[in-house]
Amino acid sequence: MVERAKLFYVAVYPSGCGILGVAGLDLNEIRLLCVSPERRRDGIGRLLLQHIQSMVPSILFPDVFVYSSVQAREFYRACGFLEQGPVNFAFGGDELPTYFMTFPLR
Repeated sequence: MVERAKLFYVAVYPSGCGILGVAGLDLNEIRLLCVSPERRRDGIGRLLLQHIQSMVPSILFPDVFVYSSVQAREFYRACGFLEQGPVNFAFGGDELPTYFMTFPLR
């Protein structure tokens, strides 16, 4: 587990008033992308996404993927991700609906 954690990459978008956004990457899976609600639609999410995508070695992985929330689905589509289909995860006794989405690197 410790060795795998060394492969997790985190990017932060700071400002004078604090952190406005954060993104996390595990090999070629986007595990986290969050922007402060009052700063959404300012391009911060797109910048973070482009940055973490650039960290994925295309020689090893043909694509980047994410399990997008229903709310973030349009954002990922606008950034060039292709929807592969819905996936539900069990979460605290409930079903968490997501969309499996990919972005080709090659």
